[in-house]
Amino acid sequence: MKPPRGPRAGPTPVDPPAAATAPPAAAVIVDTGLLVALFDRLDAHHAAAQRWIAGHHATLLTVAPVLSEAAFFLPARMRVSLAGLAAGGVLTVHQPDAKGYARIRQLFSKYADQDPDWADMELVWLAETTGVNRIATLDVADFSVYRIHGRKRFELELLR
Repeated sequence: MKPPRGPRAGPTPVDPPAAATAPPAAAVIVDTGLLVALFDRLDAHHAAAQRWIAGHHATLLTVAPVLSEAAFFLPARMRVSLAGLAAGGVLTVHQPDAKGYARIRQLFSKYADQDPDWADMELVWLAETTGVNRIATLDVADFSVYRIHGRKRFELELLR
């Protein structure tokens, strides 16, 4: 998901959240919008993202294209904190192998009418590979259409 850009004064950096101390719950896949909202204090979903991450004790999974998209929308000074999420183990970043890329190719073909972006298709692959169907995303429209293994719906973690 690509968060809208508009005229604004510019976000200020925040420290990455500390790793959860409570026992891990079921894993959750993390999409771009949550990460941008987490670091961008001017994002409409910033407070909700802060509350969600603070109250969440699951293993957080993502893919490198999500980090790339989020970095695109954040000023350079905030990218260090974004990288800190992966470096500090707050986010577990998964990488497809050749078989994974073959599946991503199939997904692009299947959802061609949706004009999917790479990060979304790689997140669908991640859900299929890990068996995790919960996703923290602001991209409700697309992830309401995408199916895991062509059948199972994503369980959307809504920011409130």
